[in-house]
Amino acid sequence: MQPKITSYYYFIPIILVGVFFIWKATHFPIHDFANYYFGGKFLAEGTLNSTVYFPYEFNKSIADLGHTGIFVSYAPNTPFLALLFLPLCYLPLAAAKLLFNIISLVLLLYSLSKLIRFYNIKPIYLIAIPLLFLVPLKNNLLFGQVYFLLFFFMAESLLAYEKKQFPKMGLFLSLAIFLKVFPLLLLLIFIFRKELKPLLYTFAFCVLFLGISMLCSGFDIWIFYLKSVLPKVSDGQIATAYVDNYQSVFMFLKRILVWHPTENPTALLHQPVLFKALILAFKIAVISMGYFLIKKTSNTLYAFSYLILAAILISPYGSTYTFVVVLFAFLYGVKSEISMTKKVFLMALLFLINNIPFHDYLSAYFPFSYLRLLLLLLYFAWFISLHHKTIYWKWIVVLTLIPSVGFAFFAKEETIRSKPFLTGKKTPILVYDYSISKDYLTYFYWNEKGKNQKSIRLAKSDYIPLEIHDNQVFYHKKQLTFDSSTKLKPVLIHNETILYLTDYERGIGFYALRTIPLKDETK
Repeated sequence: MQPKITSYYYFIPIILVGVFFIWKATHFPIHDFANYYFGGKFLAEGTLNSTVYFPYEFNKSIADLGHTGIFVSYAPNTPFLALLFLPLCYLPLAAAKLLFNIISLVLLLYSLSKLIRFYNIKPIYLIAIPLLFLVPLKNNLLFGQVYFLLFFFMAESLLAYEKKQFPKMGLFLSLAIFLKVFPLLLLLIFIFRKELKPLLYTFAFCVLFLGISMLCSGFDIWIFYLKSVLPKVSDGQIATAYVDNYQSVFMFLKRILVWHPTENPTALLHQPVLFKALILAFKIAVISMGYFLIKKTSNTLYAFSYLILAAILISPYGSTYTFVVVLFAFLYGVKSEISMTKKVFLMALLFLINNIPFHDYLSAYFPFSYLRLLLLLLYFAWFISLHHKTIYWKWIVVLTLIPSVGFAFFAKEETIRSKPFLTGKKTPILVYDYSISKDYLTYFYWNEKGKNQKSIRLAKSDYIPLEIHDNQVFYHKKQLTFDSSTKLKPVLIHNETILYLTDYERGIGFYALRTIPLKDETK
C-alpha cells in the first residue's frame, strides 16, 4: 500500500504548476474559452446557427451582451462543442472559465494516474512533465482550451480498448472526435487491424451524438459546418492564408511553393499544383507507414502515439496547447526499452519542441522560422525508427508516388485574377463592411477593440452596385467570379474595377477587400 501512496507524491509538481496557472488565468483575458462559453450560451438561448462561424456576427453578438476586449473565431470547432459547454453558460463568464480549468486539471491528473498504473510506468517520470510541457500546460489554462479534456477522452478510450471494453471505448473516442476532429485518425487502428467491433461502436456513438446535436442546434448548422467550414479548415484557412504560428508541414511548403503579392512575396517558386501534390504525398506516406507499423506492432500505446503525431503533422494548422496530447508519445518513450541517454535526449527534444519562445524564431530567416516543426519531424523520425524494420519501404514509395505524380500531371493551376485591395502588415484581419462617398472609401473592421474604421482617398469614386447569384458576381448577366468563396457588396468603380468583400483563401467570414480589373473579365 505504501508504494502506491508514495507514487502520488510525483504529481505534486504538476498540481503546483496547474494551480499556479489556474490562478494566473483569473487575471488573464478570457481568450479561446469565449468560443466554447458563448457557443453554449447561444445554444441555450436558441440563437445558435451557422452565423456563429462568421467572426463578425459572432463577435458582434458577444459585444451586444456587454462583453468587451474579446475577439474570437468559432471555427474550426464543431457545433457539438456548444452542447458540451451548455451547462457552463449558466455561470458568469469568469466563474465558468475558472470551474472549467479546475475540472480540466483534475481530469488530466486522473488520466495520467490511470495510464502510469496500467502501463506500469515509473511515476518518477511525472516530475519531468511540468518542465517538458510547460508552455502547453500554461497556455491550455490561460486560454481556457479544451486539450486537457481531450486528453482525458483519448486516455479513457485507449484504456478501454486495451481492456476490450469496446462500448466504453466507442463512447469516449466519439466524444474526442466531436471535440476536435483529428482523433478520427485513430480509427485507422481498427481498420488496419481489421477489428470490426470497436469500429462499429465508435460509429454508433458518433451517429448518436450527431443526432442529439442536430436535435438541439438544428440540421442547417451541421450541413454548413460539413459543407463550408470543414473544407476550408482542411485547407488551412482558419483566418488568413499564411500563418507561421501553425508550424505545420502545410504552411512550410506553402511558404516555399505558393507566391502571394503581400503575404508571401519571397516564395522560392510559384507552383500551387506541386504544393498540393507534395501535401498529398506527405499524407499518403505518413498513413501508409502507419499501416505497417500498426498492423505488425502489437503495442497499442505505440500505435496510438504514432497516429497522434501523424495527425499533428498532417494538420494544416497547429498550436502550442495541442501538444498536451503528445504526452502519450512521451509515456511510450519513457516506457520503451531504450537507454537512459536516449531517453534524456528525447526529453530534451520535447522540451525544445514545447517551450522555445515563438518570437525567438518566428522572425528568423526561413526555414529557421519553422524550428518547432523541424524538431517535431526529428522526433517523429525517431518514433518511426523504433519499428522501421516492419515497414515495406518499396511499397511506401509506390503508394506515395503514383497518386501524387498523377495529381500533379492532371491537376490544373487555378487562374487568379483578383488582387488584395489593402496591402501592408497592418492590414486588418477582418473587414466586415465598406462604403464609398465623396471620393473616399471607408472600410470597417473588427478586432479586440470592437468596431473600427479607416478611410482611403480614391482617384475616381463613381460606382454602380453589381449583382450576386449563387455566390458569384455578375455584371450585365455575365459571370465575373468563379471561386467558391463567400462574396459581399460587389461594385464596379468608374466602369474599370470590380471591388468586393470576400473570404477567398481565408477562414469563413474573414473578409478582405479584393479587386478585379473589368477588362480581364470581359476578354
